Amino acid sequence: MVDKRSSPWGEVTPFLTQKTELKVYKDVGEWQVIVGELHAKKRLGGELRYSIEELNPYLNREERNSYILNSALLEGREIKDDPHPTGAMNQLGKLEDGNVAELFFSLRMLRSPEEVLELLSDYDVKATSMAVFAGELKDFKLGTYSSSGADYMIPHLTLRPKVQFGDNHSLSLWHTFFSGDTEITDHVKQLIADVEWMTDNIKYNGVDEDKQRLAYLKKNGVQVYGATVTGPVRELEKLKERPEFREFRLGRIEVWNWS
Repeated sequence: MVDKRSSPWGEVTPFLTQKTELKVYKDVGEWQVIVGELHAKKRLGGELRYSIEELNPYLNREERNSYILNSALLEGREIKDDPHPTGAMNQLGKLEDGNVAELFFSLRMLRSPEEVLELLSDYDVKATSMAVFAGELKDFKLGTYSSSGADYMIPHLTLRPKVQFGDNHSLSLWHTFFSGDTEITDHVKQLIADVEWMTDNIKYNGVDEDKQRLAYLKKNGVQVYGATVTGPVRELEKLKERPEFREFRLGRIEVWNWS
């Protein structure tokens, strides 16, 4: 995620180009861990262009997409087999109790965000984001995606906790995790509003696909096919008990910082 609290206005060059640099972070436990920097630039009358400079601490680490969209989901079916590797759970089992981590998983069938949060409610973990299915490869084809057998890795919209700004565009309310204090419909409404604003006001690579995603979500509602959670490693291990979850991916690991 991007730290919206820093450099809210950016700068304007003598040639009227708007520029800004923002920290990119992940939630690991209750800390926000900086994982890179976003550089954005918009020339007068031109497209918004941005790049993300990631801080990769490991060499030779296999980088894989965080979420898997299986072809069965495109057909409205539940995934019956379970081909996911057990590497993430094996790694968690070797970590000591005094650690927290970030864990990604995919779902065996499309579900509402409320259903995912209900499945997670029995565990001491917090959900930080969810991968939204918006008709990709079903209602329209994407310019970029990869596949391995029946599994697809696609660029997706992400449902995130709600952020609110005041009249002066300053940050007034900021949620790190999905909270029981806020209706999930508020988070969904913000996702729809954000995509509407983006596709109406900004020229960027992929805007036409996002317009198709928006049309699909308005017609069919928001369903998700994966989620990111964080919490103590022993609690994350327990998620393998849920038959609804599959294709686990282990993310960042930090020393204990959990209430």
